[in-house]
Amino acid sequence: MNVIPPLDITDVMLTSSTVVETAPAAYNAATTYALDATASVAGSAGLLTIYKSLQGGNTGNTPASSPSWWTVIGTTYQTYSGGATYALGDRVIDATAHLVYESLAAGNTGNALTNTTKWLEIGPTNKWAMFDVLRNTATSVPGSLTVVITPGRRVDSIALLGVVANSATITVTNGGSTVYTITKDLNKREVLDWYDYFFRAFATQPSLALFDLPPYTGAVITVTLTATSGNVQCGACVLGSYEYIGDVQYSAESDVLNFSTVTRNFDGSSELVPRRNVPKTVQQIWLEKSRVNRVRDLRDALNATPAVWAGLDDSSDDYFEALLILGIYKRFSINLRHPQHAVISLELEEI
Repeated sequence: MNVIPPLDITDVMLTSSTVVETAPAAYNAATTYALDATASVAGSAGLLTIYKSLQGGNTGNTPASSPSWWTVIGTTYQTYSGGATYALGDRVIDATAHLVYESLAAGNTGNALTNTTKWLEIGPTNKWAMFDVLRNTATSVPGSLTVVITPGRRVDSIALLGVVANSATITVTNGGSTVYTITKDLNKREVLDWYDYFFRAFATQPSLALFDLPPYTGAVITVTLTATSGNVQCGACVLGSYEYIGDVQYSAESDVLNFSTVTRNFDGSSELVPRRNVPKTVQQIWLEKSRVNRVRDLRDALNATPAVWAGLDDSSDDYFEALLILGIYKRFSINLRHPQHAVISLELEEI
């Protein structure tokens, strides 16, 4: 079992991202756009679609109806302005805090985003959604996603969760030289018999964890996710230095907390309200005596603090996903009944 306490990615650490947060100027039919120039087109409720020019000398070609001249590279929302008037349901971004807010009132003018009677915090902006610790908030862009992170400290692990992509490439450079690079094919197809071989649909692997990044202080880490069609999505990108807490034993359990409700009526009919399942695991871990105090320190450090818990370090193993949790521990007891080994009883829940 390897545990990665997440590194809190800040503006300084996120060197660059291909995800647009602050929209470029609105498209103007009289402007001549160069190759790779960008423009925004307003939609409803403050949504802005961002286009990139595919050719130089691009004049008078309406982005939405000129696919040979423009391509969509993402969406964002208008940046909040204290002088603007917002309708009920309009969304804005706070580009400093990297948060999206929704207007709770019509004619909303001059009300600060901290006014909870006028604004509802929705969550992180698309650019930053992959750096919180919730899988249900994801960064999503068409085609390809690249982020460059300079941690400024030693890290040796990375986990990508809630991924929709066909391939992932992680590269580490130090002093301008490449010291590590790996590309993972995320395509998968679970073939159990001949019927599956001929007819089962292809899918993609939703998670990836690596524990062998070279821990240079000045490392620059580049993550690229690529989809052959549609949108790339990343629910969480977690960087840190992992702690080994022992070997997971057989009879581990994969379970869920089910928040759906089933109500029985007087005649026996039922009303079903589907809600999300929250993954959980129950595991026993065999730990060497010499590591007990380090694990106790880790338990204190992760009190009500999310981390990546990987029961297996081989992402190609069929049990890998079942034993991978980005969440918190609900039970973390260390039984000292053996003279040279301890047994950890661990119960984890995704947040």
